Amino acid sequence: MQLKRPFLSEVQWARALALFAVLFVHSTSTGMGASAPFSLPYTGYSILNIAGKIGTSTFIFLSSFILFYTYYPREFTTKLFTSFYKNRLLYILVPYIVFSIFYFALRYDINGFQLTWPEIIAKFTDELLSGNAYTHLYFVYVSVQFYLMFPIFLYLFKRFEWLRKWALPLGIVIQWVWVLANTHYFQVDEKGSVSLSYFMFYFMGAFLGVYYESFVAWLKDARRSRGVLISVVALYLVMTVSYYYVTVMARTGMKFYPSWVHELTWSTMALTAGFLIFIVAHAIKRFNVPRFKATLVEIGAVSFGIYLIHPYLLYWMREWLPGGAPLVFHGWQVLTFFVVFFGSWLIVRLVYDFVPASWIIFGKGNKVWGWKGRVKKA
Repeated sequence: MQLKRPFLSEVQWARALALFAVLFVHSTSTGMGASAPFSLPYTGYSILNIAGKIGTSTFIFLSSFILFYTYYPREFTTKLFTSFYKNRLLYILVPYIVFSIFYFALRYDINGFQLTWPEIIAKFTDELLSGNAYTHLYFVYVSVQFYLMFPIFLYLFKRFEWLRKWALPLGIVIQWVWVLANTHYFQVDEKGSVSLSYFMFYFMGAFLGVYYESFVAWLKDARRSRGVLISVVALYLVMTVSYYYVTVMARTGMKFYPSWVHELTWSTMALTAGFLIFIVAHAIKRFNVPRFKATLVEIGAVSFGIYLIHPYLLYWMREWLPGGAPLVFHGWQVLTFFVVFFGSWLIVRLVYDFVPASWIIFGKGNKVWGWKGRVKKA
């Protein structure tokens, strides 16, 4: 077995695309909530908001892919996992704690909580251990869970060939057993903070990470891959329209479908979207657009930091929302997206380049403007 596979720009490109989906969801919520149901603005905001609900699941899929792509060919040793926990878990767990404190303090100031210090500590500890210090931190909390489980899964995937080959169907089964068990028995309110809710994405990443070279060969063979890709695109479109319909019906109070319908339409939409984003990232490689590729690599490299900090900028853009004509309001929503994206990007880049021990804030990153190297180019 080879010990080291080459760096994949495609992963960073895919991360950049997933990040835009996350930003679409978060930057459209205010405009959607303030628009009349079924009006043209409401429909536009809803399309971006609902279709964009693929970002975090795609990040989970990509994280799993890169873990198995990187570690599966290597010998299973104690030294390997000492290095893994140092290089992976540390760089996600510490920023998670830092931003949990940051957003908890922000909410405390905004909401004017009147709590004693023991109550503050108890409340913060509860939110830290459940991924609820702020609305977006559940993703990091789930990622930590997967990192903790990764050595077990890696051992099992190395040990059992059938597990590797049937990873995706098995992931779907595990996720749906959890969904149905939670609906009928456990009834955990914060289901989105439980890793079992994303096993199909995790196992799809594992499958592609293990069999990446075979996947690329299959993808290049149009006669073998064309039919599958067309079917996946068709399934994605059908499920996106279906998820849009059931979500809008629920949001407007016109009709409520069982929770399993929402779960089925969302999870299938998100799974196929994640796969298609991965395909698109590989398609980008064919084009001679070096600056565009390098920009996507840069966005992908800072995507974790942008994910962590962008709600803070979004909060202030909502606070500064001007009154006036609808044109001003909707223009502000568009401006919000660009300010949040470019502002977050700039903050993360400046921290990586000029703040010592920047990994404590935004995880492991590279320098571009600083003196210790530049981002890898496609």
